Amino acid sequence: MSAETFPDFVRSLPQVDLKIEGLTGWILKGETGVVMFMAADRDVLVPRHHHGTQWGVVLAGSMELTVDGETHTYARGDTHHVPRGVDHEARIHKGWRGVYYFEAGPPGVREES
Repeated sequence: MSAETFPDFVRSLPQVDLKIEGLTGWILKGETGVVMFMAADRDVLVPRHHHGTQWGVVLAGSMELTVDGETHTYARGDTHHVPRGVDHEARIHKGWRGVYYFEAGPPGVREES
């Protein structure tokens, strides 16, 4: 599965530098938050981090999301929520696609040390 899962008008949005090789994102900014359309063309690990509230839906593929130490698997059609400031990490599998809403501006990811 390729990034073509998203239509041209989505892929024409500004790309986000996610700093995770294999993970691509396009961003739509609003006054109260941003929507990101994301695609993984290989298995990726998003390291533990936190930021403002996020809500997402898996469009294709699957991922394991660990929120505050509890891990769940999400697949096509599943939604999930991460509260503001809560540590989370994800293991995203090749072919995954998702749409996310992040409150109050771009998700300034802060990795935990």
